[in-house]
Amino acid sequence: MPETTRVAARSPVITGLGIVSAAGIGLPEVWRSIASGTSGLRPLTLFSSPRYGQILAGEIQHDLLALGAPRAGSRSDRLGWLAAREALQSAGLAQVPDAERAGVVLGSSVGGSHDSERFLSTLLHTGRMRAGPTRYHECVSTVDRLAHSFGCEGPSLAVATACSSGALALAAAAELILAGEADLVLAGGADSLSRMTWGGFHSLLLVDAAGCRPFDAQRGGMSLGEGAGILVVEAEETAARRGAPNLARLSGWGASCDAYHPTAPHPEGAGALAAMRMALRRAGLEPAAVDYVNAHGTGTKDNDVAEARALRQLFEGRVPPFSSTKRFFGHALAASGAMEAVVCVEALRRQQMPPNPGFLNPDPAIGLEPIPVLRPASIRHVLSNSFGFGGNNAVLLLSHPEAVARPRPPGAVPVRVLGLGLVGPGAVTVRAVDPPLPPGQVLVHDCGTLPDLQLLSPLQRRRAPRLVQMALIAARRSLGPAATATAAASTSPAALPLLFLGRTPPVAVALGTGLGALHTAAAFIENLIVKEEREPMPTLFPSSVHNASAGQVAMDLGAQGLNAAPTTGETSFEWALWLGLNQLQTGEAGEALVGAVDELDKYFLALGRRWQLWSEGCRPGEGAVMVRLGPEHSTTGRSPGEKREAQVARVRLGRYRRPLDAAREADWIAASVDLSRVETVVSGAGGYPSLDPLYLSVFAALQARAGRTLEHQSYKQLCGEFQSASAFGFARALELIREGRQGVLLYTLSLRGAKALSLLVP
Repeated sequence: MPETTRVAARSPVITGLGIVSAAGIGLPEVWRSIASGTSGLRPLTLFSSPRYGQILAGEIQHDLLALGAPRAGSRSDRLGWLAAREALQSAGLAQVPDAERAGVVLGSSVGGSHDSERFLSTLLHTGRMRAGPTRYHECVSTVDRLAHSFGCEGPSLAVATACSSGALALAAAAELILAGEADLVLAGGADSLSRMTWGGFHSLLLVDAAGCRPFDAQRGGMSLGEGAGILVVEAEETAARRGAPNLARLSGWGASCDAYHPTAPHPEGAGALAAMRMALRRAGLEPAAVDYVNAHGTGTKDNDVAEARALRQLFEGRVPPFSSTKRFFGHALAASGAMEAVVCVEALRRQQMPPNPGFLNPDPAIGLEPIPVLRPASIRHVLSNSFGFGGNNAVLLLSHPEAVARPRPPGAVPVRVLGLGLVGPGAVTVRAVDPPLPPGQVLVHDCGTLPDLQLLSPLQRRRAPRLVQMALIAARRSLGPAATATAAASTSPAALPLLFLGRTPPVAVALGTGLGALHTAAAFIENLIVKEEREPMPTLFPSSVHNASAGQVAMDLGAQGLNAAPTTGETSFEWALWLGLNQLQTGEAGEALVGAVDELDKYFLALGRRWQLWSEGCRPGEGAVMVRLGPEHSTTGRSPGEKREAQVARVRLGRYRRPLDAAREADWIAASVDLSRVETVVSGAGGYPSLDPLYLSVFAALQARAGRTLEHQSYKQLCGEFQSASAFGFARALELIREGRQGVLLYTLSLRGAKALSLLVP
């Protein structure tokens, strides 16, 4: 089959839609609200808010269990489950048709925080440690719930890139399909309201007490909301084979980073403009082909102006009809981009443009007026914008199903390691568990006083949280000795920063993290609960999001390409690696910085102790790793005599069945890589006791499958157990290639059921 034909056959199409929101449960209810212009904003009832409780929110005030949601899981998990059930039903599916070819990719920024806050409130007020709700705290919890409920055993990813997460998840799903890694993906986002985000955005004075009024001259900020949007994204050939409805094409997508400010957008909308142009280029379309734009439109002063400027530049003053639908739902954070994608597909299906409720007064600073009421129109191509903290921008281009598919496939460009930066633990030490938790001590692999702090600017040394400092140091170390020596010797903090600014193609950053800035987030929410919102700490909130480290690395170095924070437990690093490789192989990035970072925290230590995870053979750890990647042929930014290190020959992700079948796992590995190239297997053995027997049985089965003796090494005795630890496994694999091994396989299993492999060769 010719390449162009094969790619067209794998073109991603939308075959199912599901949405749960304050404006309605299910798409029919939601569209009735949109058609009538009825906002879903109403007084908050989900939790007590002494200072801000009178302000309207997009809260879902239905009994989620009565709607059929599972009892086990967080509020975000239940929202996502309800939306996924509707999406599968609308796609004509009770279960996915081929488990191993079906994935789940979701955006999340809150995860199970709403439920974890109940644990924390009980702890702070009574001293009792009721840890059950924290089992669903992680952002990946919703992904795991959907994968388990609906039988998806393919790649499963949670991405926590603030308010662009849901849209970025849809883009990643499309890339998985084009790359042949999956045939069907449940993709979108789910986020619940929580005290942390509620108190955080109010502390930054970004919420409009009268309800959000996007693009209106009198707008005063956003309205917070919650919900879920799930879309069934399929390869066109597999959808056609089962006679599925083709509701729309996901014909283009683009991701960029402003690399400008932790919370404020670039004033000219430069990153937003770049992402929109990428989406159009991906689809092979000119701006004039766009019939409608679903704007990000939060209602904040700066964001609406910056987005309007980007739209005027893109369309050269002839901006097509546009609207923001935020007042219907509130800003549902990571779910918003996915919910708005559902609205865009339905707009294409109905040939109707949604209105922009809340708009009454034109703003001269914007110079554009959104659609005031539902408008019938001929719609063929729609842009949907999503922008978030850290200057993260994700744009989707959705097209009528009859539009011509022109997706660009991932290439076969060999990708090599250009540099490695590492901040690792030293000797095993004792770490005390601090109040309000029950007192105690845990043996840990602690990074201690961070090395190379002189590489950072005075402001970074003074204000950046420790987790961010770890990521920044690892990123700078990955640039090589010459760059780090320049920074260390300079008296100016501007000597090294913005190294990648203006690069074409830009530099991508993908930095995985299991728990994110847990220490900062805990300090922020502890203060909110104890002081009942009277003395918020607004400087902490922007650093509490999972993508704070990735955003700071981008700002430090001027990396304006994709910026992503995969948060998938023990496979977080491998997902960062996959995203970086994909960006390089599609030509969207010229280089990529990929890695992972996690920190020791009192809650991590205490909960691990409660669940009996820690022992003499399994100690908690922390650290940061950053890998600099580039295509084989690239000379951009290459230092004289710079050596190209190992080639990343393969990365594959999926899920394992329980109980684990070792022979089946060996077959999965053998189908992914050429075993004749593998000399050594580096695995996560020596960490969590429950995973050790699985690693050993898979290695034995793989050795039998290869028909020869393989070497088996582990790395957790060096760095400890934490969710980013496999990044240190990658560093060990790279060291083995340097020592002369001809092929090293890194194999990782997650406690929650995810798995990953990556192959390094010389």
